[in-house]
Amino acid sequence: MRKLKPCRYCGKSNIAIEHWSSGGIMMYMCKCNNLNCPVPTDGYPAGRNLEKVKEEWNVRNTLTKIMRRNDEDER
Repeated sequence: MRKLKPCRYCGKSNIAIEHWSSGGIMMYMCKCNNLNCPVPTDGYPAGRNLEKVKEEWNVRNTLTKIMRRNDEDER
C-alpha cells in the first residue's frame, strides 16, 4: 500500500481516505483532515482505483513543492 505524502497546502500528515458507493461502484477520495486547511480549487483526487487516487495525491504534492522551489529561485 502506497504511503501518502503530507498536504501540499498546510504540511499536515492527517490525510483521510474517504470511500462510498456510486451506482454500485466503489469510489475513493484523498483529502486533508486539517479543518484550517483550504479546499483546493481543483478539488481532491478521487476515482474508482484507490492506488491511482493515492498516486495522484502524492504527485500533486511533489509538483507543488517543485513549483514553490522554482518560485523561490526566481526571487
